[in-house]
Amino acid sequence: MDTTLKNFLSQIPAFEGFSDEDLEVVLQAAVRRHLPKGTFLFREGDPGEAMYLLVEGRTRSFTSDNQGKEFVFLIGEAGDVFGETSMIDDEPRSWSTQCEEDSTFLMFTKQDFRTALDAYPQIKDKLILSLARMVRRLSATMKNLALLDVYGRVRALFEGMVHEQADGTMIINEPLTQQAIADRVGSSREMIARILKELVFGGYVRLENKRIILLQRMPERF
Repeated sequence: MDTTLKNFLSQIPAFEGFSDEDLEVVLQAAVRRHLPKGTFLFREGDPGEAMYLLVEGRTRSFTSDNQGKEFVFLIGEAGDVFGETSMIDDEPRSWSTQCEEDSTFLMFTKQDFRTALDAYPQIKDKLILSLARMVRRLSATMKNLALLDVYGRVRALFEGMVHEQADGTMIINEPLTQQAIADRVGSSREMIARILKELVFGGYVRLENKRIILLQRMPERF
């Protein structure tokens, strides 16, 4: 049994309190999948036949229209779960999830998922909490779209992603192109380019190899 994977599972809220034997049962039911960058885990409208636990890598979950315009509302990191909603309501996928980099997943089929719910009733409560957190996150996204202008949404995005380095530097570690920012805030790339230009000119940010460094707190209005 892969001890590293078992330790990884033990730190995920859904499996909190599981014994080593329980975790072994979970891992035996899982199929490990390695997917290269750009691969779709599933697409909007696909039937929900499995759920996935991201072990390593990064994903983006988004919805799009028939002109190819996208809105990205979630960047997935290790420990995140995808596709569990369709396991519950048997409805098609509500959005697409794609690998942003080479990624590793544990896949659980619908039958394995339902068997697990019967065998471990405590998962249901934790699943409800997970779905509640998702609803809150989506509600915050909708609130920003409805109440903030484009600059306000960019500011909220940056402040939610920034990390303080050991030397005190405030940096967004995730590489962000202008189009990626536009997809995350529901705007055009041209508008984002203009906002970034003004922020750089004003001494608020510095751009280095698609990394954004915050030099000072961004103003509420710009």
